[in-house]
Amino acid sequence: MKHAFKYLILLITLIALGGCIGKMTPSEKTEEFLNRYIKNDPIIISELDTYLSKQGLSNDQRKKYKDIILNEYASIKYEIKEESIDGDNATVKTVIDVKDLYRASKDAEDYLLENPEEFYTDDEYDKDKFNNYKLETMEKSSLRIDYTINIKLKNKDGVWTIEELDNETLEKIHGIYNYETDES
Repeated sequence: MKHAFKYLILLITLIALGGCIGKMTPSEKTEEFLNRYIKNDPIIISELDTYLSKQGLSNDQRKKYKDIILNEYASIKYEIKEESIDGDNATVKTVIDVKDLYRASKDAEDYLLENPEEFYTDDEYDKDKFNNYKLETMEKSSLRIDYTINIKLKNKDGVWTIEELDNETLEKIHGIYNYETDES
């Protein structure tokens, strides 16, 4: 009887939690989404692996870049600023604080332009040598930057779902957004 009561309580708790999850507000859904990055969720890691496989890096460089990005994700801080709902559409304005990997990458590229001879092997440009330098620069960087992002959601059958993010928003989350050419 004791066990049956425990199972009944567990079942009621699970049903109550399931109801709460389905009734998340757009802001709560946005928090859940950003927390997936912070916690290095397996889905996020899988998407990162797909992205990294297309970057033309060696296996060691890909592993190092992955570690840099996962570290950046884990350090994301965010604050929900505003939620606006218009029927089945919502926008959640959020300020995120991320590592400024764009600046570190740009600094490495500037260094390459000023010191190209350092990245030559046998009188030829050595892309691997530069990639290693760039990754080390990114890894050592402690610079941070704030961005405002707008997460768009749709209400589908009573459940708010995040729409596909545009490239600019993704680059901001990854800390690689080129803010020097930002025209907004």
